[in-house]
Amino acid sequence: MTESPKRPDFNHFHPILTRPQDNDLNGHIAGATVHGFFETAIQAFLIEQAELDLRAGALVGLVISSTAEFYALPAFPDVLEVGLGVTRLGGSTVEYRLALFRPGEAEACAAGTLVQVFVERTSGTPAALPEALQVILAGLQLNH
Repeated sequence: MTESPKRPDFNHFHPILTRPQDNDLNGHIAGATVHGFFETAIQAFLIEQAELDLRAGALVGLVISSTAEFYALPAFPDVLEVGLGVTRLGGSTVEYRLALFRPGEAEACAAGTLVQVFVERTSGTPAALPEALQVILAGLQLNH
């Protein structure tokens, strides 16, 4: 297990309101739900900051890999934040580093990576990231 990421490692955060159904049978947020929180933070960023039309735009971002490690056990009714960063930009691919924090806490409850490949909606073939999107994503580049 790697060390828990720290809040100052990230400069963009997306709020997450947990729901009772997010908890698993053990009373903690289910692992699959954490992956959903990560993807929600990325999609919200792409819509809000990059102004991508994820429903009808020419590009589609497909998740090809997603991992998570857990350091603490958040549960409903925790209010959480996803720290979002980029570790690699290349061609049609973006690798994100994400971390789940309770507000005000310095160490993450969970952290992971997600790799997204952008493809042309009509053909399904990988598409180079538009320059404007590269610039926006470069603003999330993590230093390590």
